[in-house]
Parts: sequence; C-alpha cells; structure tokens
Amino acid sequence: MLFNRKSLINLMVPLILEQIFLGTIGIADMVMVAPVGETAISGISLVNSINMLFQSMFSALAAGGGILASQYLGKRERDHANGTARQLLVLSLCFSAAIAAVCCAGNQWFLRRLFPTAEAAVLKEAVTYFYLSALAYPCIMVFDACGALFRGMGESRIPLCGSSLMCVGNIFLNAIFIFGLDWGVFGAGFASLCAKAIGTALLLWFLSKRRFSISLRHMAGLRAEPVILKNIFRLAVPMAMEDGIFHVGKLLVQGVVTSYGTTAIAANAVALTVADFTQMPVYAIGLGLTTVVGQCIGAGETGQARRYAGNILKVSFVLAAVLSAATFIGAEPIARLYQLTQETKETTMSLIRFHALICGTVWVCAFNIPCVLRAASDVNFNLAVSIFSMWLFRVGFSYVFRETTDIGVLSVWMAMGMDWLFRGAVYMARFLNGAWLHKRFI
Repeated sequence: MLFNRKSLINLMVPLILEQIFLGTIGIADMVMVAPVGETAISGISLVNSINMLFQSMFSALAAGGGILASQYLGKRERDHANGTARQLLVLSLCFSAAIAAVCCAGNQWFLRRLFPTAEAAVLKEAVTYFYLSALAYPCIMVFDACGALFRGMGESRIPLCGSSLMCVGNIFLNAIFIFGLDWGVFGAGFASLCAKAIGTALLLWFLSKRRFSISLRHMAGLRAEPVILKNIFRLAVPMAMEDGIFHVGKLLVQGVVTSYGTTAIAANAVALTVADFTQMPVYAIGLGLTTVVGQCIGAGETGQARRYAGNILKVSFVLAAVLSAATFIGAEPIARLYQLTQETKETTMSLIRFHALICGTVWVCAFNIPCVLRAASDVNFNLAVSIFSMWLFRVGFSYVFRETTDIGVLSVWMAMGMDWLFRGAVYMARFLNGAWLHKRFI
C-alpha cells in the first residue's frame, strides 16, 4: 500500500487547517472593514469576484504542475519531478505578472464594464481594492505553485506554515492599517498584499532546502524542457479553462446580483465569504485526493487509486454535512458579526441557510470527485461538463429567475444549486464507471 492511515492523516489534517487559515483572510477583510460601511463591503465583494477568476486560473496551472510532479514521484523519476517544478515556477511568475500588469492598466475600465449598475461610491472603493489585489497576483501564483509541489511530495505541513503566517499577518496588519491608520479599504487591500508576500517568501525558503524530493537546489538553469512543458499544458490548460469559464460565469452572475442593489451585493458578499469558509476544509480533502490518486496512478496502482478515492470521499461527505449543519444553525450570529442593517442581515441569513442545505448534500460530488478525475489526467471530461452545466444552469437560470420571479438575490443561489446538482450527478456516474482510471499523460 502506498499510503497507510497515519500518512493519510498527516497529509489531510494540515491541508484542512491550511484551507481554514486561507478562508479567514477573506472573512477578516470583510469583518474588519465592516465598520467603514456596506459600501466598503460591496466594493471588496465586486473585486473578489474578479480575484476568484484569476486565482482559479493560477490554482489550475499550479495544480497541473503539481499533479504531474506527483505522478513522476510515483514513478520514482525525481529528475523529471524537479524539471516539472522548474518549468512550473517560471511559468507561474511570467503568467501572473502579465495578468497583474493588464489589470492595473485597465482597472477602472474593467470594473465599469463588468458592473455598470453599481453605485459610484461602491465602484470607488472597488477601484482602490482592485489595484492592490492585482499587485498581489504574482505572490498568489507562486504561493499556489509552491504549495502544489509540496502537496505532490506529500509535505502538506509546509503550505500550512505559509498559510498560517499569511493569515496571522493579514489580521495583524488589518488592525494596524484599518483601525490604527484609518486607511479603510486601502488598508484591507494593502494588508492582504503584504501578508501574501510574506507567506510566499516562506514557501520559497522551504523549497530551497535540499532535504525535499523537489528542491530549488535541484533546478539549476532555466532551460525549456518541451516534453515537460507539453505535459503541464495538457493538464493545466483544460483545468484553467474549466475554472476560468466557471468564474467568468460567476462574474456574469455577479452582474445579476448587482442589479438587485447594494443590499443584495452586501448580503451576497457576506454569504459567499461564509460559504467559502465552509467549503474550504472539504476542498482541502480534494487537494489531498489529488496527491494520493496522482501518486497511485503514476505507480500504476489503479486499484489502490479507486479504493483510496472511495474511502476519502466518504470522509468528505461527513465533513461537508457537519460544517453545513453548523452554519445553518449559526446563521444569525454569523450575520451579526458583519454589523449589517436589518434587511441585509435577514437576506444574508437566508442565503447562508440555503447554501448549507445544498453544500451538505451535493458539494462533494460536484467538486471533490473532479479532483479524483484530474489526478488521473481525466481533465477534458471535467472541462466539458463544467462548461455545459455552468452556462445552462448557473448563468442561464440566474437570468431566467430574475425575469420570472420576485425572490431577489436568492434566485441566483437557486440557479447555483441546480448547477451543483447536475454536475454532481454526472461526475458521480463517471467515478463509478471507472473510465477515469485509463487515462495516461506520462
């Protein structure tokens, strides 16, 4: 057996803690900027919907390299694993720097085109936050790449160190910049930028250590390696397209939310933050699945891949149900933390409770099973399902419900639930029929 119970626990627990720490960064920004007003919360929310688009693309590129590295390690091909890491880090820095430059140059143009119905005060706060968010993109991309490489090695405690330092640093700097210096939204964005730079520097320092299977000291030279680059792109491009198209759809849906007014924007922003925090520990198990299944596939152990995936998915279901039940019960005290008006608080509570119902039942099928498929290089199937489901259900029905119902922003979340239900059913069928076990990239 490639993994015993102890090694799985040592892999999964740090991943779960890491995602919890990362989730608190978004919550901290929202909670600590709340005294500035709902306009500030709404401005940050609009930018975060753009951030999620680019961060998902960064994560997909990093995950593609991490999966390939884990498969090489499973085959005991350490030199190829280090070559993959070298190519991944160079690609990450170049790609994220280019995106950051474009976003800084087109800041106001992007925001006005994407959110034409947003109030002027909300857009003003969004412009400030977007500049600082874009400057942090290279840090985020390199952090994701390093984290994916460490997870590919099974060293999940190292990304946890980076995430915990990032989280603590973000909260500490928020307190200084928002409350001490009264910098408002600028303070929240600048604190996040500094915290992400610190966390990224720590992971690069760890990656420089020779004791790991993949190390910067084993990556001398920046020569192009066509075969490795080709394999990274074959994995990463479909994953990036899947996540990118998914989040473009979410941006269009955010436009629907914006049309309901500032109250809906603020409620949606808070509910999304809580939803992300609920999902992150379960998503962490998906990251662990990528490592476990990737190494099994690389070693040719398809039976172990299926067995580990089935058992770990069961744990995912239980954790999702427990966390969803907790947020359903605690919706009111959670909403109270954000110092919202009564109308916004009631809307927020309804969104949190609706999310708890669908997250506890179908989220794992819709988002953790695809992690298994990706780890086995079954990326094109994921891409096709994601595009179809996102645009038909989440985007299409958001507009249909807006025109045919009067239930407000909740209609957007209903469309999201339809999307999750469809893709979850399709992915579960794919997992059970075993077609994903027969893909090979290396």
